[in-house]
Amino acid sequence: MTELGEFVKHQEELKALDVQVVGVSVDPVERCREVRDKLKAPFPVLSDAKREVMEIYGTRNPDHDPGERPINTPTLVLIDRTGTVRWIHQAVDYRVRAPISTVLEEARKIP
Repeated sequence: MTELGEFVKHQEELKALDVQVVGVSVDPVERCREVRDKLKAPFPVLSDAKREVMEIYGTRNPDHDPGERPINTPTLVLIDRTGTVRWIHQAVDYRVRAPISTVLEEARKIP
């Protein structure tokens, strides 16, 4: 939730860079709504409770115990207006995310 909080704090900078944030979580819809409300997030936090999006985009955590429900590898993607992926960050450790300064730096590079 800390990462989403950083996106909320830097919303004006992101908006100035024409960046639209969309959060996707494996949590159920109600939990996503609670997180969004708690953070007062001005962007959607979508539920992938069926874990379909992680399969489509290949972000399933490969180190997760296969006997348990799969978890997502935290992933940030910057996509330009034409739909071209310009930058991807996948966390090696789910507890360590890309700093907002890096995200902003990469967003500034997008024409």
